[in-house]
Amino acid sequence: MKRIDKIISFMRALEEVCIVKRDLLLYDGSTENDAMHIFKLSFLVMLVAPYLKKPVDYTKMLEMALVHDIAEGKTGDYTAANQITHPELKQEKIAKEAAAIRELKKLLPPPLNKKIYNLYQEYEKKETREAKIVSALDKLEANLQANQYKDGDVRYWKLCENGGEYYKMAQQKKPLIKELDEQIITELENAIIALSQKNMARCRIHNEE
Repeated sequence: MKRIDKIISFMRALEEVCIVKRDLLLYDGSTENDAMHIFKLSFLVMLVAPYLKKPVDYTKMLEMALVHDIAEGKTGDYTAANQITHPELKQEKIAKEAAAIRELKKLLPPPLNKKIYNLYQEYEKKETREAKIVSALDKLEANLQANQYKDGDVRYWKLCENGGEYYKMAQQKKPLIKELDEQIITELENAIIALSQKNMARCRIHNEE
């Protein structure tokens, strides 16, 4: 297959990412998809990067944000709530996504195939500072988006599968964020937790912790 044909095939595969539905609703009530999440996470990386205290590879973080969920175009989304209540799903997710990223790697010509594959693997292992930051921001972006429906009507969380877990997750501080010790990320976490608690109180949701 020619180089251009491979690139076009990969772009077609990325279209599958655009139709993967997530649990979260946008402000107008429409359902978020993976591509929307990737777009917003990439911007969050850009917005946070200038305020980081310790040096990082900004380009790598941005590229990692772009590739971190592309395997879900083949596997679908495994929600965090379901993985908490059904731990066996986490191992299933890891296995299916590993196979999916290998399949995607075959679509691209070198060196692009290795670059995207390696970025994805680095994110999954979460050993480098860049991967840890993108992972932390990934969770924060999701928590923030969860609060956007109708300016904070979080009652819909209960309608999601195992949705009660969202009320707990929305108020929990992430150990990874504490480990990173970056003021801008800690401030962002605190602000999103406060927003979640404010919306829960406004919606009269209590005793969910």
